[in-house]
Amino acid sequence: MIKTTFTSFSSFIFIFLITLCGNSQNGSDIFESYENYVDAPREVVYLHLNKSTYIKGENIGFTAYVLDKKEKTPSLITTNLYVSISDKNNNEVKQQLVKVTNGVASNVVKVDSLFTSGIYNVKAYTNYMRNFNEPNYYSEAIKIIDPEVETYIESSLVENDIDAQFLPESGHLLHGIINNVGVVIKDSQGFGLPNIAGEVMDNNNEIVSTFKTNKLGLGKFPLMANIENTYTVKIKYANEDFSFPLGHVVEKTGIVLSIKRLKTKLFASVITNNQTLDLIRNNRYTLMLHNGDGYEIMDIYFTDNTTVTKAIEYENIPVGTNILTLFNEDEKPVAERLFFNYNTVNPLSSNTITANRKGDSVSVKLNYRNIDPNQFNNLSVSILPTESKAYNRHNNILSQTFLQPYIKGSVENGKYYFENIDDKKRYDLDNLLLTQGWSSYDWNNLFLPEILPFPFEQGISVKANVNNPDHKKDVFVLHHFDDSEPRYKKPTEGDNSFIFENLFPDETNRILISRLKEDNNMVPAQLYLQPVPNVIPRLNQFTKPIQPKFGYNISDKLKVAAPMAENFDKIQELEEVVVTSKLEKQRVKTRKLNEHSYGRTKVITQMDRFTYNTLEQYLAFNRITLGLNPLTNEAAYFSSRGNRGPVAVFLDGIPLLNLDILSTYTLADVDRVDINLGGLGEGFRGLNGAVRIYSSQKSFFDNSNRKTAENYLLPLTFSAKKKYYVPKYSSYYDAFYKGYGTIDWKPELKVDEQGNLTFKIKRPTTPIKLHIEGIANDGMFVVEKKSVSIN
Repeated sequence: MIKTTFTSFSSFIFIFLITLCGNSQNGSDIFESYENYVDAPREVVYLHLNKSTYIKGENIGFTAYVLDKKEKTPSLITTNLYVSISDKNNNEVKQQLVKVTNGVASNVVKVDSLFTSGIYNVKAYTNYMRNFNEPNYYSEAIKIIDPEVETYIESSLVENDIDAQFLPESGHLLHGIINNVGVVIKDSQGFGLPNIAGEVMDNNNEIVSTFKTNKLGLGKFPLMANIENTYTVKIKYANEDFSFPLGHVVEKTGIVLSIKRLKTKLFASVITNNQTLDLIRNNRYTLMLHNGDGYEIMDIYFTDNTTVTKAIEYENIPVGTNILTLFNEDEKPVAERLFFNYNTVNPLSSNTITANRKGDSVSVKLNYRNIDPNQFNNLSVSILPTESKAYNRHNNILSQTFLQPYIKGSVENGKYYFENIDDKKRYDLDNLLLTQGWSSYDWNNLFLPEILPFPFEQGISVKANVNNPDHKKDVFVLHHFDDSEPRYKKPTEGDNSFIFENLFPDETNRILISRLKEDNNMVPAQLYLQPVPNVIPRLNQFTKPIQPKFGYNISDKLKVAAPMAENFDKIQELEEVVVTSKLEKQRVKTRKLNEHSYGRTKVITQMDRFTYNTLEQYLAFNRITLGLNPLTNEAAYFSSRGNRGPVAVFLDGIPLLNLDILSTYTLADVDRVDINLGGLGEGFRGLNGAVRIYSSQKSFFDNSNRKTAENYLLPLTFSAKKKYYVPKYSSYYDAFYKGYGTIDWKPELKVDEQGNLTFKIKRPTTPIKLHIEGIANDGMFVVEKKSVSIN
């Protein structure tokens, strides 16, 4: 008898066409607990990083994809994503709260003075993920190079030492049957060793099995286990002989769970031996097939045969990682085996690519015939030199979504299994899953409280407490910031507080709240605020990621000639010093990379204050003139560059919709003015350019003579979205630039109505490679690498 629980499996209906005899306990506790446990929604997050190796001074560019784990589509619930970078001791170095829209967010992190040479871990997670034990969060290691600490990038000489593990299928080595044993062989750096041949020896030093590892150090071998034997594995590596005990005791009695894969079917076998058969004959075992969503359970009875095999059509199995768990008659899990169904895991790829040069720039166009432009899509593209050594990432969006959340440890080169998928990739991935043992689901901890402690988050909620009872009858006004509209709140009868929900302030915004009295006068609010969230929560679990892989044999050195950055966009570089060692190792230059600012920053001098009486005169001298907005017939500033609309004006970070307060503003009150006529970094509001005025004393809103609002500083705000700036290099032809330089990073691109993805880059001096990832068509993925040669 089969118990079936139907839930959505992407576009598949999960049905087993299997008839079994016997009776199942449909109301059993373990399966009810599992059903309740997986019934709660799940999210999984992935970051597409522009590189895996950074020079101090660069920006880490990332695009975040927050997905529904079950449906593999963008999560539309969570808007708050926490991104953190920690050092080797798990100390937080940088943290951000990032706003997610339609499951996508992007930003940059400056590799500044807080970093030094070493390995760092980038994590990304939502508050809701903290309710569960599965590794649905993102965790990946990056390498930072500080030229003042690490003068050379050298390929180290590693010790001739290896680590070998031998893992029986489903965790048991059973006497008297042929067992499949997985092999994992790693070097002293923790990376898999390819093409390692090994021999399995018995007590008599006779060879009973052999194996050879694949390119990732994985392999397997069959073993007819005998309880009277102990087994040793002999390996030769780098002209040295190694010997390892098999590491598992042969069990006299027990049960093994084994699978075989054919083109269209999966054969799941529950195997025992003759010694065990008499002990368990007619006992009920339960085989459960699940993937964190729906599940199927089948009763298994041993009668006269030591093997019970079930054939399952792949078209009836959910796409992605699936788990077979065997339970004994007491409903205790005794064996588990993971396997992967590649059916329909076919990433979308571009049909054509063109690169047209125009002056100093190149327009790149990729056509995606299979992407529906009417559905939401987002693609992120890292543009690097073809010879780059800086993109040694272990995961891509497919491996992070379909594989990593279901296993306990980090996977070396997980993206390998999802690039150019063929039969060899399918075989290699099954080899990996053979060696994983138990899945990430903890059968001893399937309990979830009725109310989960960590809810979904949509912005910041601020509880405002009214301190003075006389103010309860007044209306409180939260003034607009960014593109938000003003909000009006009033305590309900008998309540001393109210809540402003779904706020998205960033560090450039001020939270200004006024109290509108009955006489319509506006005064400071005088509230006590309690925002939630108010700190970045700490992830309550941690899987140590695998560091980016570097070459071991070649030694590349760095020449130190770091440019010194002056204020704003000016750059001063030291002359290059070339030092040739006796070993004639190649030295490659590194630099401290300058940080760019938006537009022009004008610091008001004393001479300016003597020359111009008002701010209006000063702006006019800088080609920003006052006029009437033809749409509203109100005063507005316009640029003489011929922008089509009015320039956005900000005073101390506050966007001004009415310019009356500036009519008498003198330069004595101004510290500096940022003039950004291109509107970079200002979003939709700065489409026609922006002028940001910073006062030399308290802002207009804090002036005691005319104070109408109270300024509140929230302990946690969203990180302002920053534009990615390409570093400048003193040479665009040397080995450093080709190996570690960045050409560009495009975090949020969309295909147009013709299915074209188009972007511009500065004309490169070297052939380039595009690393493209993204989502499209409500559940499809884009993962591809494209080489482009530009004449």
